[in-house]
Formats: sequence, structure tokens, C-alpha cells
Amino acid sequence: MKSGKLKRNFWLTAEIECMLNLIKEVRVTQEPTHSTTTHSTFTQIASKMKRHGFPNKSPTQVRRKWFQMKSAYLCYKKGNVDRLFLIPEKFRSVIAQFVENGSKVRRVPSTTPPTNECKMQHQIKPESAVDVFLVQLKQSNSLLNVEFNKLESALLNYEQRCQSMRDYNIIKYMTS
Repeated sequence: MKSGKLKRNFWLTAEIECMLNLIKEVRVTQEPTHSTTTHSTFTQIASKMKRHGFPNKSPTQVRRKWFQMKSAYLCYKKGNVDRLFLIPEKFRSVIAQFVENGSKVRRVPSTTPPTNECKMQHQIKPESAVDVFLVQLKQSNSLLNVEFNKLESALLNYEQRCQSMRDYNIIKYMTS
């Protein structure tokens, strides 16, 4: 790819999903203390994405998307709820897990493996404010989707009626 400015590239849900799966795969294969945010990591992820059928993503674009979603989640945790909308709803819990697990690994470099008791406590979490908010957000999103579908249907009906009128006028004009 040229070293010039990258053109704007929108991300499909499948591309984000592939990227996050590859980041998870890289995290599993790397040492716990190794950061997954190196240039070589993003180069590796971009090349694997190409092999998975997503050839349009450069390492820079993968890096930017990752940091944009990570930053949005961290801003949300600090109280900026609007930033959460930068992360597609489907991936919010995944990003939260990545960020939370990643930050815990960096802050507490422990050499002893966690005990079974510790693992059990980590798996059974009380419902957090984030979980409550996400449930409320999903309910609001469902209501918005219903309204959007109604409006979309009405707009399509209106567009069809307008097209019928245009067709009628064109036929009338051509036959006169």
C-alpha cells in the first residue's frame, strides 16, 4: 500500500468480528506480559484478515479501529456515555472484556497461576452498572428499531407512489 494518506474506509460488522477474533487469537499465543498493540501485531492481524477474505484493511486501519473502540470504552467508563455509541452494540461486551482483562494483566504482573477459588470468583460477577446500562440500552434500541422499521416502510410506500405518479406523467407526456 502507498505510504500516502489512506482513504476513508468503513468497517463492516464481519470485518470487526474477524479483527476481534484475531486479536483474541494473538493474545492467547503471546506471553501475558507482552503488549498486543505493537505494529508487528497489527501487521500480522491485517495479513490474517486478508486470508480470511477481508483484503481492504491495512495494519494502520486495524490499529486505528482497535484504539478507537478501546478509547470509546475507556471514555464510557469515565462517564462519557455518548462515546459508547462508537462501538457497535454487538461488540461492546467483547471490547469490555478485552480492556478489562488486558488492563488487569498489565497492572498485576503475577507469576503464580490463579487458584480455582479465584477463578470461580472472577466468573461469578454481580450485575454491574455497565450490565444494567447495556440492558437498558438494548431495550431502547429495540424500541428505536421498531420505529425505524415503521418509518422505513412508510417511506418506501411513499417512494413507490411517487414513482407511479412519475411513470404516469411520463407516459402521458409521451403519448400526447
